[in-house]
Amino acid sequence: MELPAEKQKWLTEVKRNGQNLQKAPEHLKNDKDVVLAAVEEHRLALQHASEELKKNKDVVTAAVEKDPRAFTFASEELKKDISFVKTVVQLKPKALEFAADALKQNKDVVMAAVQQNGEALQYAAAAFKAEKEVMAAVQQNGEALQYAAAAFSAEKEVVMAAVQQNGKALQFAAATLKTDKELVQAAWLQRVLRDGTEMQHAPWILRNNREFLIKAVAATRAPWLLKLSSEALKQDKELSEHLKALAGTGLVFTYYHSFDCFHNMREAFLATGASAPGGQAYEEVMKKLNETSGGSATVWFDKVHVWGFAAGHWRHPSTDCGRDMVPVPPPEGRDPMWEAMVESRIERLTPEVGSQHPCWCCRWLRVVKEKIEAGAVICCVVSNIYDDSWVDDYGAGSSEVSDRVAEHYGLKRDRFRNGRPAGWGEGSIEIYEGRGRTHKYSRVAPMHPHTKLPLGEGCRWEREALDNLDCTVMAFFMP
Repeated sequence: MELPAEKQKWLTEVKRNGQNLQKAPEHLKNDKDVVLAAVEEHRLALQHASEELKKNKDVVTAAVEKDPRAFTFASEELKKDISFVKTVVQLKPKALEFAADALKQNKDVVMAAVQQNGEALQYAAAAFKAEKEVMAAVQQNGEALQYAAAAFSAEKEVVMAAVQQNGKALQFAAATLKTDKELVQAAWLQRVLRDGTEMQHAPWILRNNREFLIKAVAATRAPWLLKLSSEALKQDKELSEHLKALAGTGLVFTYYHSFDCFHNMREAFLATGASAPGGQAYEEVMKKLNETSGGSATVWFDKVHVWGFAAGHWRHPSTDCGRDMVPVPPPEGRDPMWEAMVESRIERLTPEVGSQHPCWCCRWLRVVKEKIEAGAVICCVVSNIYDDSWVDDYGAGSSEVSDRVAEHYGLKRDRFRNGRPAGWGEGSIEIYEGRGRTHKYSRVAPMHPHTKLPLGEGCRWEREALDNLDCTVMAFFMP
């Protein structure tokens, strides 16, 4: 059914700019379709809706979902509706700020908010901030401690809950607790768990504490924390060997979700990105990895034709394969590893008998070993996404493949000696940047336009090889 011309006109206007709702005729400010289109385009367009629609739960919910501040324009009736407010603050906890004052001390309502975002505690009534339920807020977000009643900043149980969630919450503790040995260790252990390079900012008394360092490495499986400790501990060879044994070998995913830990490592010491997914983003990834001292162990031959990691059912081992610049033997009786094409960045071809070609796998393995001998911490990344724009600009994406997808395409499943993060190759991953900011990316490897297989076959071979090394390899989602 065709819409009336006037309504169609204003739907177009508010979709272009939601604030145009202010100029619409009064009867269209009371039209649910028009108002919903406006709040979808402009986060605060609800203020121009009719009083009737400011009472409409669907419209207000849609507006609050875009921006919690929109709740300030909802009807007083809705702001006092316990059931509705509880639903709204679960959706957007900061909407609690605009709820009726009586509900800001209602335990059900406030708990619904702080369990989603502890910082919503700042909008609760003073009476609630003095209740023991503030524990739920600091357990969700340690920095919510700053909004609790002053008495809680001196209550060790509450402060401990806060610093175990966010080590930076210690700054909001009472002066008498800021130097408490147990709290200080708990706070810095949590900070190191979130980003290992925080170790360099810890108080000297902790950076020189053998027991604390052992506890931190046991929790993170990052033996390189020693590099950020005191000079005295760095010279302790027995401690160094103990930490390596404690961390174990193979891929470790402690900081997989971190936005900047890998970058901070490269700035603090020699940390090499040994696996860097290519594609259109290859050159840009290399620039980022080479901005700091670690560099990258990935090798690339551009227009030179090279051997790959596979030949039919044959897969390159984690050692030299014997093809690197070796003349191609005649077909009769030769090893299956020769039954492959060689490829450059722009084409693939069948190698002629007697021709010689580099094997990028052999050379990559050699470079990785050279980096290890130079004392570098070996790392790998599982996507070529450096920031949000690269997804659109370069088609950057993940190289994770779930078991289900691997089985469907007849690919080898990803198996690592230390396990892998939950949700591997499925759904999305949330990368924590700090200060409450996160980024969300798809974990599903996109399809190659030519092979019609998930992108990142070479990357998956690299990860398998790295997992077989006799050292710890830190894995990150982003470079």
